[in-house]
This record gives sequence, structure tokens and C-alpha cells, in this order.
Amino acid sequence: MAVSTNRIPPSVRQTRPCQWVTRWLVAWIHLYCIGVCAWAMLHLLLGDRWWWLFLLNSFAVYWFVPLPLLLLLALLTRRVEIWVGFGATLVLAACLYGGLLLPSFPPRAPSGQTITVMTSNVLGFNRQTAQVVTAIRTSNADVVALQELNPVVAEAIQSHLAVEYPYQILDPDFGVTGAGVISRYPLARSGETLPGHWVGIPQVLELVLGDEAVTLINFHAIPPGGYAPAVLNRTVREREQQARDLVRFAATRPGPVIALGDLNAADQSTAYAIVTGVLVDAWREGGRSLGHTFPGAASTGSSRPAIAGIPVPKWLVRVDYVFHSDDWRTEAAWIGPWDGVSDHRPVVARLVLTQKED
Repeated sequence: MAVSTNRIPPSVRQTRPCQWVTRWLVAWIHLYCIGVCAWAMLHLLLGDRWWWLFLLNSFAVYWFVPLPLLLLLALLTRRVEIWVGFGATLVLAACLYGGLLLPSFPPRAPSGQTITVMTSNVLGFNRQTAQVVTAIRTSNADVVALQELNPVVAEAIQSHLAVEYPYQILDPDFGVTGAGVISRYPLARSGETLPGHWVGIPQVLELVLGDEAVTLINFHAIPPGGYAPAVLNRTVREREQQARDLVRFAATRPGPVIALGDLNAADQSTAYAIVTGVLVDAWREGGRSLGHTFPGAASTGSSRPAIAGIPVPKWLVRVDYVFHSDDWRTEAAWIGPWDGVSDHRPVVARLVLTQKED
């Protein structure tokens, strides 16, 4: 016998949509938590094994965007499984990014020689020389490593920054293969470079800092090269090999090492893990916030992706780094002045040369 809905109390009829929404949200939360756990296991065990895993790892931070909603639903529903899912996801987020977001203790007083370095991919098609020069001058860095340095910008640097940076080793080129380093401290070519195929030729220089000879490496790893699976797979493997070449070379240096540049890989990538297995990421040691550096302006020649002709939001990932050997301690790291034209933001780090025990 059919039951008329008129006989169902209004309070019951009103709760049915709420129950349906609750069931839908709980199902979504289950799928979300399972997805995060599955990604975490794949990331731990397989790294960037496949192109799609490389993409998931590159944007790993966005796995945790729903956490506030998860907390709200846990408070509203009081369901144990939602609290468990929220807790597990929060712990994972804290392990991966907590050190960048939590308040830090005041830095210790420097106990050795201090130097401020900056890395900046200035975009090979950038012709706004005044803005580039202003950004470098505003940074007040002692050493600046530049990637994608073209002859126009190089000439402006030579003309306008010779007093502030009397030591300049510039290898400009049209397009994206140019590079250069300017310094307040004596600088010379080492006569060496990194093995392998890079964007341009990596610069390996000798920096004189007081009584210490420092090896300075200015590098630019190859980009993903598009979103075709075959291309992504190939470039992922090539960047991993470049990372191995970089750390093997750094390990042979007898003194302090600083490696600055554009790795074209985020900090959950296998290439990054290879580098930080030997060298220290200054941002992880002394930076606060996520420190995203790419993509920037949608200028001519920019690598900022677009979907249906609309550029994606700015500053989605961190791909520009200051790495250093254990001879250094990062006192602080921050995002440098942006020229408003490049598709990258600079990274600045203040490093302290530690006193080794005998």
C-alpha cells in the first residue's frame, strides 16, 4: 500500500536532502583520503617512474587544499572515519610542508663568513633591461647567478652594474641558453663544466671568499618539453641524470660548494631527491612559505602554460633553487625582487660558512 508523503512529518521530509548530501560528502571524503594515501605510497616507492606520476608529484601541495573542508565536515558530522582521514592527511601534509609553514626560531648569530646569493632565470626573450637591472640592484645580493641571459640584458648589466659587481663572467646567447654570474667577490672560470646535456653550458666558477675558495655552479636543467607522455618520460629521465651528474661533480670538490639554478622540477620530484641526497636546499633550511617561483608573467617566450588560451595562475610550483654543501648553513632564504617580465621569480639565500671541527 502506498504511503502518502503528506503523512510523513515535515521534519523527516526536510532531513532527507541533508542525509543525501551527507552521504555524498562522506563518500567523497573516503575517495579523497584513499587517493592521497595511494599517491603517498606511489611517491615513496616509485618517485617519478611514469609521466603522470611526475605530474602528480609536481603539484603535490595541492593534494592538501581540501584539508579545511575536511576539518569542517569532521566537526559537523562527528564521524570517526572522517576524523581519522583528516588526521592522517594532516600528518602527511605536516611531514612534507610543515617545516616551511610553521614559525621558526630566531637564527643563531653568524659564526663564519656570510654571503648572500641569488639565482634568477631572467627569461631569454626579456628586453626590459632597466627592470632586470633594478631587480638585481634591489636584491643587494653579493653573488647573482643568471639563467637565460641574452646579449641585450648582458650589455645592460655590464654598463649599469659594473661598480656594484666588478667581477662578471657572462656567457650570453640569444634564446634560452645564455648564462652569467656577477659578484662582489673575486670570480674566475674553473675550466670545467658539468657533463651531460643541459640548457646551455653550466658555468663552474671559482669564488674567493676571504681565505676560502668556493666552487660556484650555475645550472639550467632541461624543461619538461610539453605534455606528450613520451616527451615527459624522456625529459624526466634526463633531468634525473643531470641531477646525478651535478651531485657527483659537487662531491669531488675539495671545498665549499654552492649550486644555483633552474632545476625545472618541483621539490617532490626524483631529480630534487637526488640532489638533496648530497646537497642542502637553502629554502628548506632557511625559507618560510612555499616559495613558489614559477610560472610568472605570460610574456613573449614565457613558459607559462595556458588552458583554452587562458594562462594558468601564477606561482604554482617551486623550480628555482640554491643548493649548497654541508660547509654552509642557511641563515635565511626569501623570494627576490621580480622584474615583472620573467616567467620565474628569483630566490635569495644568506649563507654562513661554518667552522669545521678538527
